[in-house]
Amino acid sequence: MSVPTFSVRFESADDFLVEYADRLRHGQALLPLPEPLSPGTPVRLKIRLPDERLLYVLGSAIAADRRERGEDGATAVRLAMTTDQRSALEACVAGLMRTDEPPLGDLPEAEADALAAGVSVLLVDDSVSMRIELGDALRSRGLRVRVADNGLVALSAALKRPPDIILTDVEMPEMDGWTFVRTLRARPSLASIPIVFLTRLSDDMSRLRGYRLGVDDYLPKTMPPAEIIARVQGVLTRRRQVPASPGEAAVVGGLRGRLEHVRLGSLLAFLESERRSGALQLSKGGDAATMYLEQGTLEFVDNLGPYSHPHDRVFSLLSWTRGEFEFTADAPLPEAAGEQPTTPLTYLLMEHARREDEAKAVM
Repeated sequence: MSVPTFSVRFESADDFLVEYADRLRHGQALLPLPEPLSPGTPVRLKIRLPDERLLYVLGSAIAADRRERGEDGATAVRLAMTTDQRSALEACVAGLMRTDEPPLGDLPEAEADALAAGVSVLLVDDSVSMRIELGDALRSRGLRVRVADNGLVALSAALKRPPDIILTDVEMPEMDGWTFVRTLRARPSLASIPIVFLTRLSDDMSRLRGYRLGVDDYLPKTMPPAEIIARVQGVLTRRRQVPASPGEAAVVGGLRGRLEHVRLGSLLAFLESERRSGALQLSKGGDAATMYLEQGTLEFVDNLGPYSHPHDRVFSLLSWTRGEFEFTADAPLPEAAGEQPTTPLTYLLMEHARREDEAKAVM
């Protein structure tokens, strides 16, 4: 008795990722046949992967889930994959996850409820209790919540139906938060979705790494749901005010974040080490200033405030413990740039540290 062979190919790499997350990694496939095969029928699948590799996989028909059969019916197949075939699938997925991102090293409640009502949230966390407790709390306040237990499942969910915002853990199996963010930002259909990390990360370099990848905000997992909703609304509002172009992350070639998460000193040290050029905008309440950099060196400070010298203005900015920052790469220098001294950022950071030490010694 000959074994029927069915050819399986995917319209796009994203279609393959959805199928892999939903079925292939679990050793199953779904054949949309006009007439479903009887359970137990042996089959052979000729699967063409997005990287052009061909896999010939044996399997047997099983009863398809009622939700998947549709009007035309379908046949679910349990696959008998070899170790090499599983490795080929995983290698293909890993290849699709790669982006051009360079390595980063060790880098009032009722009002909030009303603003958030109807917002669709994708909540990603490998903790069952976190998905249940936070998911229920968000739903009770009017948000529409879907959940996923890792980045791969979340990617599949987002490709099927993009959410308004994603709340995701960082440390997860299958695909962690870092890879998940890089993968989303590399896909035009998903690149502009706001992403918030729910995490216990506390060091500046880890948070700076997230901002560089395109994370919009950081929230501690212990934050009350009402505060999470308020921060979610703030992220959505900022994104609407500065929409991303199709297929681009929020700040291409730049950074955007909060000084509560990344101290200005750490940010300046990073910009100097990478010899960045551009404009660093800083704001806190009604106060704002812009620092213009050329190859990691300070060239000009716009809006000196009450200070007559740009260095004093920078020292005051370095003392900020809250506020927002946004770095725009390759922003042109103002015409007045030649009126202020060019200063290495290392000097400013060391001088600020010296002044703080002296102030502490006097106290």
